[in-house]
Amino acid sequence: MLARADAPSRKRAPERTCAGCREVLPQAQLVRLVLGPDGHVVPDLAGRAFGRGAWVHPTQRCIERAAPRGLAKSFRAEVKTSAAELHAAILAAAARRAESLLLAAERGGHLAVGATEVTEALAAGRALRVVVARDARAAAELGSVRKAIADGLAVAFGDKELLGQLTRRSETGVVAVVDRGLCDALTRVFDMMSIPEPNTGARAAGTREDG
Repeated sequence: MLARADAPSRKRAPERTCAGCREVLPQAQLVRLVLGPDGHVVPDLAGRAFGRGAWVHPTQRCIERAAPRGLAKSFRAEVKTSAAELHAAILAAAARRAESLLLAAERGGHLAVGATEVTEALAAGRALRVVVARDARAAAELGSVRKAIADGLAVAFGDKELLGQLTRRSETGVVAVVDRGLCDALTRVFDMMSIPEPNTGARAAGTREDG
């Protein structure tokens, strides 16, 4: 029997405090924000921006409570970004991140592109996330894609021109991600893009509680 000191140790995931609800949670569940010199915060979804960071749950309630007073408390500096502005910035950053991840998937050979490849990937159980262009009616009506939609595997994103640019084609109506890591990262940013708009009144009430 191995002594306890010889047993393999599990590295604990980094934890951060949400500027909205003040819960301490794994860093992967939060969005990193960086404060600019003008007092406005910028989402850093890739985690590569320099500067002191603050963290927030990508949820309506925490965005309402974080901006601006919760973030000012975390940064120990004036924050000029409102809840509505923070919400819009997170959604825009999530869309850009989704484009970057899809491009990486295509370059790495982890993307099935077009109706035929996507149908084959779904039939083989390789398709982990299906992305359908919002203007690709024909692709959305394919039997395999309709089943993916019903099973919660599909999401609407961009248009055929955008997906075409990301896959180096003139137009693309549907793609499927076949890599687990990229699928998980995409799921996270797609979830961010569906965050409801903040309620200013609710946010104000929440920040009074934190003060």
